[in-house]
Parts: sequence; structure tokens; C-alpha cells
Amino acid sequence: MPGRSTVSTQERTGETLEAVDAQKKAHIVIRNDAGDLIGALNDGATVLVEGSAGKYAADGMTAGEVVIEGDADEGAGTAIYGGILVVKGDARNHVGQLLKGGTIIVVGNVGDYAGSFMVAGTIIVGGDAGRELGGSMVSGAIFIKGDYETLGANSQQTRLTKNDKKTLEDLFAKHKLGLSMDGFKKIVPQEKRSM
Repeated sequence: MPGRSTVSTQERTGETLEAVDAQKKAHIVIRNDAGDLIGALNDGATVLVEGSAGKYAADGMTAGEVVIEGDADEGAGTAIYGGILVVKGDARNHVGQLLKGGTIIVVGNVGDYAGSFMVAGTIIVGGDAGRELGGSMVSGAIFIKGDYETLGANSQQTRLTKNDKKTLEDLFAKHKLGLSMDGFKKIVPQEKRSM
């Protein structure tokens, strides 16, 4: 049809394929586990991993979407500038460290140091978190349904606003995550710091 953009589809099977520096309008499906750096530097593509992912999933992503049906190893969502990363299982340590924008959703649990040094953006955790949640965060917000071992330096727990609840409900519905709003807490910086 005239004026309508087409979406290219690339499908591969295997553990070693990495969708790194994927460009706009690409749709990549990996029908297996993926290795390290899946979706790194993504600039608008949709990447679906039907298994689990290695370290640094969506590292440095600026736009687009990376969805991991299983678990993610260390550093998922490091230094994301934009776009959305969805992990439907658990994620290990350092989720969203140095986050500069965009959204990370982990339906299960996260390890230690989630959201450390984040400057902007949103992290949503449907399960529990380990130590130092939101350590040294400058701005942005972390929403967590479960418990956390400790909060990091300069972070505090607060209540959700009506806008927060609406935003979360919309994200849960859009990505068919089956999460309810009951029990969510919001973690924010204690004080705004200049960069």
C-alpha cells in the first residue's frame, strides 16, 4: 500500500545470534536462549527472545523494544537512553545501572544494585530485590511490588500517585504481564542532585 512502511522480519534459531545495533523497523525473533548483549544499541527495532538472555541485554538502547520471555543475566538494561526492556522472568544484579531514560520491567525478582546511579527513566520490579536498591540514584523512579533487602544511598520509599498507577496499569495491560497494582511501592531519590 502506498505510504505504508513495511517491517522486515528476521528469525533465527541458536544461542549465539546477537541483535546488536538493530535499526528502526526491524523485527527480530530469537526462538531460543540468547547470549550477551542481545538488543544492545537498539535504535528502534523490536527484539523478542523466546528464551533467556545473557549479560547486558539492551545495553545502551536508545529506542525500540526488547522482550525476553525468560530470565536475564547481569546488567540487563545498563545505560539505556530510551525504549523499553521487558524481562518476563528474573534478572540478576545491576539491572538498570546508569539508566538515562526509557523503561525496564522485570516481572520476577532482581538481584543487588538495581537502579544504581540512575539519572532518569523507570524501573518496575514485579517481585523482590536484593541489596542497595536505587543506590546513588539522581532522578527517575523504581516501582517494586515485593520486598527489598536494603535501599541504597540517597534513595527513599514513597507512595504512588494516581498518575503512577495509571502509567503502570497501562504498561501491564499493553505487555500482557498479569501484574496487579496491589502492593507496589515507589523508590525515588531523597534529594535532587545536579549532574
